[in-house]
Amino acid sequence: MVIAIKEMINFAINRNKICDLLTDYSSRRCYIKENLASLAHSPNQLAFSGVTNTLYFSFDSGQGEYLPASFNIDTKRLTVLKGIKDAFAMASDSANEIYFGGSHGIYKYSPISRSLKRLGVSNLDIWWIQVKSKIYFIKFPSLKLYYYENRKIKSVSLLKNSTINQFVIDSDDNIFFINSTGLFGVQNGSSNVVFMKKDPRYYGIALDNAGHVYLCCEDGVYVVGKMLQKVKKFLNIHGIMGMTFDKDNNLIYSDSHEIFRLKPISKYDSVYDNAMN
Repeated sequence: MVIAIKEMINFAINRNKICDLLTDYSSRRCYIKENLASLAHSPNQLAFSGVTNTLYFSFDSGQGEYLPASFNIDTKRLTVLKGIKDAFAMASDSANEIYFGGSHGIYKYSPISRSLKRLGVSNLDIWWIQVKSKIYFIKFPSLKLYYYENRKIKSVSLLKNSTINQFVIDSDDNIFFINSTGLFGVQNGSSNVVFMKKDPRYYGIALDNAGHVYLCCEDGVYVVGKMLQKVKKFLNIHGIMGMTFDKDNNLIYSDSHEIFRLKPISKYDSVYDNAMN
């Protein structure tokens, strides 16, 4: 089965040093675009462990279940992880451990020890998961936000009336979430849910290594300002399904058939600072 999966998932590194993407702003940046994976059905949720320099994702097995896989950036080795059933949602924590969620609950995987533990979350279908001091997750099909702590599941009361497709908690503990209506934010310490922006249509949300908030939309990638809460376009890339960032804060993203990594030509450039100029 692993051989068949490896044939289906054709990993190939594009070694051509081609500058093929530019930002929209005066401080223009040029990127090398690496093709990390070619898939029959690309994932829309990605996670990265910097301690092992490994990308984690899941793919449709063709039998109604999502199988988890890892790709080591250094060795280019693909591994299909065993023991995890239906790994649809995934996230990494500050210790670079990986969490998988799906129709069989939540699993915690340690890349260093290669140990796997299933948490006490049963009879739940996990749509999205994020970890910051607690394990936060969206339950399907209600699309409501909960958290898991001390073997108990509790609702996030502040957002009990909100439908949430995806969310992140930034470095200042502000909450940002998206749904079919648009982008919303809740400032740390506030009880007000603020409607931030309707257009364009938002497909995904992610944090970079500094805690900045990025959004993939129908017409490109946007970034949310830390102080002014403004939302500005960062890149013109269409069809993005999911995003994460590697240990050097390079953007990794998936479209309908492939996973790419963008590496700036100049290592001294700051993605966030240029985007918010």
